[in-house]
Amino acid sequence: MRLVITPKYGPIHRFADHHVYKVLSILVDRKRRGRKLLADMVGIGEGSMRTILDNLRERRLIDVGQTGVRISSKGLEFFSKIPIETKPLPPSEMSLGESNVAVRIRGRGGEVHTGIEQRDSAIKAGADGATTIIVRSGRLLVPTDYDLDEERPEMARTLRDLFDLENDDVIVIGTAKESNRAEQGALAAAFEIL
Repeated sequence: MRLVITPKYGPIHRFADHHVYKVLSILVDRKRRGRKLLADMVGIGEGSMRTILDNLRERRLIDVGQTGVRISSKGLEFFSKIPIETKPLPPSEMSLGESNVAVRIRGRGGEVHTGIEQRDSAIKAGADGATTIIVRSGRLLVPTDYDLDEERPEMARTLRDLFDLENDDVIVIGTAKESNRAEQGALAAAFEIL
């Protein structure tokens, strides 16, 4: 699933799908917000935010007015179809950083090979690392052969309490010193799978 429409010509975007997702997730409460506030909340420049908002407006996913930007009904419907869910996690022995954010990707376990691809995407997005977990036969598995239910039952329980997991779901845990970087990393890894 691609949220960024890449132009044929001109400069390369300084933002990615996970930034566009973050904009929509902020606006889902239907409150109006200004471009500068959104740029600060997402952690990108105002020029990039302008490009994102122009793109979302062209697709009729947002309404832009003098009092700010608000998600449209079409935008809410579009956002609800994105198969990911984000939750903060407490620190644990499985993570490198002080902040951890888990992203559940529904039904995409077949897209994960070793988990290294997701880790690399998370690091490129600013996280310190990422752990990928797949739900297979009701078990939480870290590729290729680490059984989280057996080795770290407390962590498996925490993840089951956070998400309503089903077979073939994927969880990516982004980790960093700051929670926004952990979240960006986990979301970048999630969009690597989508």
